[in-house]
Amino acid sequence: MSGLRRQIAAGLSVLAALTLLPRPAAAHALVLESSPRANEVVTVSPSRIFLSFNSRIEKALSGVTLRGPGGRPVPLLVTAPDPSPNHLALSLPALQPGEYLVHWKVLSADGHVTEGAFRFTLAPPP
Repeated sequence: MSGLRRQIAAGLSVLAALTLLPRPAAAHALVLESSPRANEVVTVSPSRIFLSFNSRIEKALSGVTLRGPGGRPVPLLVTAPDPSPNHLALSLPALQPGEYLVHWKVLSADGHVTEGAFRFTLAPPP
């Protein structure tokens, strides 16, 4: 019996070790770079929103919204397709001074939906 107990103990030890080992992180899409940048104060109305992600995204199933002063939605237009599978770029109309909220929601290549938001401010002219 002691041999069987040793085998069971060894098996449980291996199982515990495998459970506790760090696992590789899933490649959920997160913003690496944006233009405008998060919390940036710009003095000229940006012509586009550009987002660069850390992994490939499914562009057809992803989106960006922009809300301006007072929470008003701002229309966005898809620019010429960016050849990079990690980028989203959208054209902007001329913006009025104020604070803007960019919200993005993307489907990453690993099948997970991730989303986030950041603000930027367009300063009034001097």
